[in-house]
Amino acid sequence: MPDLNTTFPGLLHPLSMMRRARGLPSLDFKEIESQELPEPYKQLLAHEGDMTSRLENAYQSSIRVNRLRSSNDGKNYFREVILETSDSPPRVVEYGAIEIQLSNLPDLAKEAVIGGEKPLGGILNEGRIPYACELRGFFKVMPDESIQKAFAMETPVELFGRSNRIKTRSGDTIAMIVEILPPS
Repeated sequence: MPDLNTTFPGLLHPLSMMRRARGLPSLDFKEIESQELPEPYKQLLAHEGDMTSRLENAYQSSIRVNRLRSSNDGKNYFREVILETSDSPPRVVEYGAIEIQLSNLPDLAKEAVIGGEKPLGGILNEGRIPYACELRGFFKVMPDESIQKAFAMETPVELFGRSNRIKTRSGDTIAMIVEILPPS
């Protein structure tokens, strides 16, 4: 696997870009191989499908977006989110950031993305929009204060995540995603 830490846009893109825009320092992370992921992280992260379906199956609940920040320049849509179950009370099941290239989506999917209530995987699956996932790598990270707050963590513990690219059948990028799971 190439060293994505030193290549553009970097393993943690778009999260790293969004953090810089907020004046936050880079995260302390280490790229790892899938076999280094402990369970249940390995089962949840080491696959070439969308995370929405995987999380819905694991938690036996539909997943919704809790949008922390977003921006839209008409071409690219960026958002930093917490994904949570639709249970009451909801369980936080992922923290992440996504950059979506709107021009590579049909109009109805664009509207749903900008609406900001459903995860991209759910939108693509419900709309029967063909796509493929291309894993960019796995990592372990020591959460900073902002990630600890997202997961309501009192003390930091090492977390695990993945970087993923969702693309059209012709290979055009739909989205770049960084997904970090809560403590097990």
